[in-house]
Amino acid sequence: MATRIEDQFKNRVNRHSRGVKQKGLWVLWKSYMPSVLVELGFLTNAKEEKFLNNKVNQTYMASGIFRAIRDYKNEIEAQNE
Repeated sequence: MATRIEDQFKNRVNRHSRGVKQKGLWVLWKSYMPSVLVELGFLTNAKEEKFLNNKVNQTYMASGIFRAIRDYKNEIEAQNE
């Protein structure tokens, strides 16, 4: 699922990819379902802050996350048929 989100951001939202990493993070601890922590950018970077505060860009990023989750769900359901 994380790779799908990264692909959406990279190919449809034109964001720089920092790669997908797998770690044991406290915020995802004891999660018994597929879970990802999505880093949208850095507010300490003025260029990224401007991008992240733009409503259109927020919509693009949210849509990318939605499409990735929808595609992942459809793939899992197709495997279980």
